Amino acid sequence: MLTKYLKAEHASEAVILLGHSTGCQDAVRYCKVVQNQKDAEAAAPLAGVILQAPVSDREYQAGKASTVDRLKTAEQMVRDGQGEDILFRDDDPVGTPVCASRFISLASKHGDDDMFSSDFTDQEMKGILGHMAEIPTMLVLGGEDECKPKSVDGQALGKRMQKAIGSSAQLTFIPKGNHSLEGTEEDFVKELQPFVKRCFGPAAATIKPPYLYSCT
Repeated sequence: MLTKYLKAEHASEAVILLGHSTGCQDAVRYCKVVQNQKDAEAAAPLAGVILQAPVSDREYQAGKASTVDRLKTAEQMVRDGQGEDILFRDDDPVGTPVCASRFISLASKHGDDDMFSSDFTDQEMKGILGHMAEIPTMLVLGGEDECKPKSVDGQALGKRMQKAIGSSAQLTFIPKGNHSLEGTEEDFVKELQPFVKRCFGPAAATIKPPYLYSCT
């Protein structure tokens, strides 16, 4: 685990974990792992979490004509014991392979990575994010996120996530921000700096970088 390495090899005093896009699910999951891990003291303490572009992969996939058939095929492959076999190659420039079990995780309701869908009830969202209640959390959503369905009010969804986490969460909404905040980086940094100070408190002026690690 990276945080164990940072503490052991670099005497890291604390880290802030930044998840981008699907990396937000990794960050949410890591918070629970740290809480349940018996040897958590061996890792650099988690000072805070940033979820940048926490949008629903399920709702994004639902906008593609191929999703229904792919999901049916993926489910059959899993039943046949072929969950780790390649289902298709993504339409990105490098043709990233996607296995059947991974696609189910992303595209099915209550799949392992279905954490930010707008059709969740408040109770369901609380069940997914509520364990982060004691961790300073920054939710960063862009008003022009191309991976979010146009029918979804991103700011309203962000407020629901904030409520589900509790008072430790703050919402930063960047009206012109796209999925990667391209062109609005300065707006993000202006909000990031006080959050870092909030996470580290008086130690913010003396703590040694790097203190921010990302997962995508």
